[in-house]
Amino acid sequence: MQTRLLARETGDLQPQNFACSVAGDLIRTFAPAPQHRFDGENLTSQAAKRDGPSVVSEERAHNIRAHGAGVSALDVDKFDGRLMISGGADGSIKIWDLESAPSPHTLHTFKPALAIARSTQDARSSSNRGHSHGITHMAFYPFDSGAFLSSSFDKTLKLWSTARAALSAEFPLNATIYSHATSPVADHLLVACATQHSNVRLVDLKSGSAVQALVAHGGPVLSTAWSPQHEYILASGHADGKVRIWDIRRAGGVVAQLDQEDSLGVVHRFTLAAANGADWNRQPHFRASAQAHDEAVNGIKWTDDGRHLVTAGLDRKIRVWDADTGANTLASFGSLIQNQHPKTANILLSPSGLCDFGDALIWANDQEILVLNMLDGTVMTRLRSPGVTNPVGPRSSEIGRNRITTMAWRGAGGSGRRALGPVMGGAQSLGTIYSAHLDGHIRAWMMTLPGPDDIEDIEEVDKNEEVRTRKRKAVDDAYKSLMGKNITFA
Repeated sequence: MQTRLLARETGDLQPQNFACSVAGDLIRTFAPAPQHRFDGENLTSQAAKRDGPSVVSEERAHNIRAHGAGVSALDVDKFDGRLMISGGADGSIKIWDLESAPSPHTLHTFKPALAIARSTQDARSSSNRGHSHGITHMAFYPFDSGAFLSSSFDKTLKLWSTARAALSAEFPLNATIYSHATSPVADHLLVACATQHSNVRLVDLKSGSAVQALVAHGGPVLSTAWSPQHEYILASGHADGKVRIWDIRRAGGVVAQLDQEDSLGVVHRFTLAAANGADWNRQPHFRASAQAHDEAVNGIKWTDDGRHLVTAGLDRKIRVWDADTGANTLASFGSLIQNQHPKTANILLSPSGLCDFGDALIWANDQEILVLNMLDGTVMTRLRSPGVTNPVGPRSSEIGRNRITTMAWRGAGGSGRRALGPVMGGAQSLGTIYSAHLDGHIRAWMMTLPGPDDIEDIEEVDKNEEVRTRKRKAVDDAYKSLMGKNITFA
């Protein structure tokens, strides 16, 4: 750190590069933050109010749950990182104020600011009714944290007002919705829904209807993601192992399919066609049988700058693709990856340009979180959930319920693009990952800043100064005894 500070002061290291190098170091310091707990159950909340959150004992910490039936969905608003929404396996929804904690380092029990109860037969006529089945996915509206979307096993997509926790619109699709996605750059208000049917359903929030179906024949659609650069480009992952790239303006729809056997991309195919004298416009631009994974693709994520696309499959592989050419970058993440549950997998990527080594990929690996280098697949940090070590005896059944279902990254707004500078954390947090678990807990993982006692440079300076002081005193005492005079060395 001292070397980098000197290089910055002398002009050898640009401020942007200095910030990226510091952020790269901080990414490696994620650690559990058990002092932050999320209590969404009424009985526990009343007890905490009576006893005070600061006196909740460690023995009772495992009884504090955000959703009693398990947490299945999570998202944090991307504007100032203040609000978090969570969905339960029972269909309930809760809204949390992350800035209600006085300090990120002190014990605090979060309580829901607002809650939406599960819909029952008695509440069918209410305008504020919630979902009747478990929540599958939740996400804030990309342009305004005052609204968010939720999908459920009750086959509906719902739009909510965040401030009032009130239902704004409801879209029945007559199919289980595994996840949904909204473009972060488009002027249109289309929501792409991954459903149990083979077609990608597009719902228009403006007209209030399902306006289009992107026809495919690959079994259920498990994941969708809009391009952060092109408003009409959409990627979808299917149960047949294919990742299809769509241009929703085109009648044919599919413009490309990712091919795990292609490490050169469309530019190589164009060059080869030109060398052979073939007409590129008359040739298929991709193999119809091309597969991105050997089994179902249940996770898709674009990097913020749109240069790469990350996919995850039930073949326990994570692949990184060049978004410009469609080439497989051959990044290897080894045999450590666990992905065997047929549901949409949550992939987190650090903001583009945040770190000096590239983008960090954060993966929920069953009962642990892996922080990986996206470009070469190396493991930077492994974060283990409580109770995972030595899973033996009667606790083993509880450990099975400790599985991570989804995660959310807390940012402070803006983006990692160089025009705005890398931004992470919230008003009271340098950087935080929140994980949702089947046992009903929401757990926090925070970056840690070293204090003065943790910096080796400062310790070495202090040690050397102490040695020099002792030597000066010894020499001073020696001259005093020999010459009988009070001699002081400056």
